[in-house]
Amino acid sequence: MVPLIVFVVILALAISHAFEPDHIVTLRLMKTRRDYAVFGLSHGIGFASIALPLVIILSIIPELELIGDLIGLGFSVVLLYGEIVGKEFEFNVSKSLGSGILQGAFAITPSKLVVAVLASEVGLLLGLTYIVLFVIVSSLTIFLVGFLLSYINVKKDLSRIINICIALVTIIYILLSILKI
Repeated sequence: MVPLIVFVVILALAISHAFEPDHIVTLRLMKTRRDYAVFGLSHGIGFASIALPLVIILSIIPELELIGDLIGLGFSVVLLYGEIVGKEFEFNVSKSLGSGILQGAFAITPSKLVVAVLASEVGLLLGLTYIVLFVIVSSLTIFLVGFLLSYINVKKDLSRIINICIALVTIIYILLSILKI
């Protein structure tokens, strides 16, 4: 049952991730479907280059699990707080790093860290599966958002509502995991 809950949270995070303002801005600057696809895929590869080693390390050194839980809990709270007050928190090397791989790897948002920590909670193989699932779904969703941007005006509220729900579910999940309930 728990892997199913994490699976649903990962899917929701992957879909809502495409609607983050920095992605919308980047996609607005692009003109072709090929550009959307390359950005979505390269962004996913960038995220995987950071998340996969993190999941492997956390699965090899189980003592780090509590640290991972606390990091995930902290960033879930940051995600929730940011959505409630309407402020996006993003931790990155430089605002000017615009390519998909660099943005995917170095724009470390709370949602990405939550995905990595949740993936590390379920063991190496399933955790890696969750990372790959996030990369595939978010890459496809980024492409679809880019394609649809020329036809519709995306509401920022959609990402906000989804992120609040995800943050609450993640906080509860991590607290239950820490308390072993």
